[in-house]
Amino acid sequence: METQALFSFRVTKPFVDETTQSAKLAGLSRSEYARRAIEEMNHRVMRERIAVLSGQLSAQSLAVNEALDDTTEDGLHA
Repeated sequence: METQALFSFRVTKPFVDETTQSAKLAGLSRSEYARRAIEEMNHRVMRERIAVLSGQLSAQSLAVNEALDDTTEDGLHA
């Protein structure tokens, strides 16, 4: 089993009330509800980061491919 640690932060009373109600509707404890929400956000941030990096890599690959295409037009065809 993974070692667990305490994660604490301050929120407003209305936020606590809304979160408590949402957790109850989902059939979860507030802690489990918060864990899942944070985990979902972590995954979303990671997906967005991967998308940005993928776009950058695609742009770099396109630039390299275009540069290489230019070298095939140097008259040295077989």
